[in-house]
Amino acid sequence: MKFSALVLTHNESRHIRACLDSLARARRIVVIDSGSTDGTRTILRAAGSRVECLDHPFESFSTQRNFGLRTAFEPGEWVLHLDADERLTPRLAREIARLRPAHGAVAFNIASLTHFRGRAIPRSSGFPAYQTRLTRAGAFEFVEIGHGQKAPPELGELPCLRAPYHHHPFENGFAAWRARHESYSDREAAEFLAARGRYTLAQALRDPIARRQWCKQASRRLPFRAACIYAWLMFVRGGVLEGPEGRMYCRLRYLYESMIDEKVARLGR
Repeated sequence: MKFSALVLTHNESRHIRACLDSLARARRIVVIDSGSTDGTRTILRAAGSRVECLDHPFESFSTQRNFGLRTAFEPGEWVLHLDADERLTPRLAREIARLRPAHGAVAFNIASLTHFRGRAIPRSSGFPAYQTRLTRAGAFEFVEIGHGQKAPPELGELPCLRAPYHHHPFENGFAAWRARHESYSDREAAEFLAARGRYTLAQALRDPIARRQWCKQASRRLPFRAACIYAWLMFVRGGVLEGPEGRMYCRLRYLYESMIDEKVARLGR
């Protein structure tokens, strides 16, 4: 399969070079930038004609990706979706190159492998967590879910690729992480209150993305939910075995889940 790439940026001068370098096999790269002021645009201009940059104010991940698909790609073109702090790995690039999609195929799910301080932490981060990241332009539009996006549920179960892409969400420091996750937790809390009962157990058994959302819904009923998730990732999944990076990630996950719980309690009054 030949593919192009759609990358989202906002003040990503620390990450964008590595992201673009990882996309050497992409036919073309389209970047949707939402008002960067830190030098990201300078790096993109220096990348040459292979990289096209479009401006679009950020509303949500789904609206950014849908804008890029509608504006920059021909119907039928296969598009890999990355954020600037993510990387296409050689293993995943080879798997995509070998794909021969069946007639009517519209998308593939891919798992992200989170890195913290240069170390992969699959146990702490709950790997594999799948997202729909390889799509055929014009076949559908993403729908918003929490702070992210997914393919519309009427598409049913989508095939999953074996190789992951790499995610480096902590390289901009704790203050940047905290600011992003304050915004993410607003969306997650609103999504929970709006989506009670949206996913059934039957859907969860068939679809890994629906399974993740169903587990989120089910976990809201747990007392001390954030502490339960921390214990699950740290001790049951084995995050404690991943050194200081794994232990710190689990503490940050506890902080994030606590943000969501506090906002659900406040909004749900």
